Amino acid sequence: MITDPASKVRHNTERHRFEIAEDGLLAVADYDPVEGAWVFGHTETPRQWQGGGVAGALVKAGLEAAREAGVKVIPTCSYVAMYMKRHRETHDLVHSSYRGALGL
Repeated sequence: MITDPASKVRHNTERHRFEIAEDGLLAVADYDPVEGAWVFGHTETPRQWQGGGVAGALVKAGLEAAREAGVKVIPTCSYVAMYMKRHRETHDLVHSSYRGALGL
């Protein structure tokens, strides 16, 4: 299990992803930049880290970075979509083309 995953998130701008790497393991939240938005299409967490807040830390960092960059988010990854639906403070980040898919 990872201790304090939020402090270990790194924004890898070259690979368009947020990542945590430790002990030879890697967790990622990938995004594709498009005109005015980031499409979050995939998150992956090693089995050993599941349930420890790693995916949530990656997504939270990604959404905070999107806000800072002034872009909207298209959450095609089911985990990112679920996270955003559960966290009202992120609803303003959802791209207008995807609001209906989240029931917003």
